[in-house]
Amino acid sequence: MTGTQASLAMGDWLVEQLRRLGWDVVIQPFTIGDQVQGRNLIAVRSSSPGAPVLLLATPYDTRLATDEPVLGANASASGVAVLLELARTVDLGLVQHTLCLAFLDAESNGGLPGWEAGIGSQLLVDSLSESVPRCASPRYVVGLAQVGAAEAQFFQNEAADPALNAALWRSAAYLELEAIFPAQSRSLPFSPTAPFVAAGLPTADLVGAGALGEGGDPPLTERAETLSAETLSAETLGAVGRVLESWLESGP
Repeated sequence: MTGTQASLAMGDWLVEQLRRLGWDVVIQPFTIGDQVQGRNLIAVRSSSPGAPVLLLATPYDTRLATDEPVLGANASASGVAVLLELARTVDLGLVQHTLCLAFLDAESNGGLPGWEAGIGSQLLVDSLSESVPRCASPRYVVGLAQVGAAEAQFFQNEAADPALNAALWRSAAYLELEAIFPAQSRSLPFSPTAPFVAAGLPTADLVGAGALGEGGDPPLTERAETLSAETLSAETLGAVGRVLESWLESGP
């Protein structure tokens, strides 16, 4: 949770892992309400100077309180796991872009007293050209959230960039992952890229949904009794990582 010793230790570990893999890491500290300390972590590598920017973003904090308990291993550790593995495996020579991996703090507490949703992402959007100039003016932004549940599916966000949606889901089809990435669009009640959309940037969202709920809306959080550590899926995590790797290496 944002501002705790556990969050600080986890962030330090993540920075160490990324730097061991050869990534440059920018630490962006900020304060919430003059008391709680948060920080975004942005890892950067480039195939060539001045290459266009691709930004992948995921929260790494867990909600402080909720009426329906949320498994932190899925929200938000799953997105962190995918991006960290991508940092290890992606072939930057094929990507031919500046690749920025943003791990965002203070994203998950919207609606709680003294908190707003998407604090870390909004701060990054507002300060990107000054705080991380190598990642300024991204060509595309892809957000990840809750990407680890067993039997999850990923639907295109109707509010996202159509060309980017098409490219990502085309990569999924090439990998024969249509069952996990059906070629369908939905109006998602939650978008991890909302501040980037408001800034006029082309975005897409990979947000895991379980079986359709009443009214056909995919629930974005699962009740504690139906989502436990046993229902996290290496298959789902691997599928999301493979789609991103394929898309990146195919030259978006």
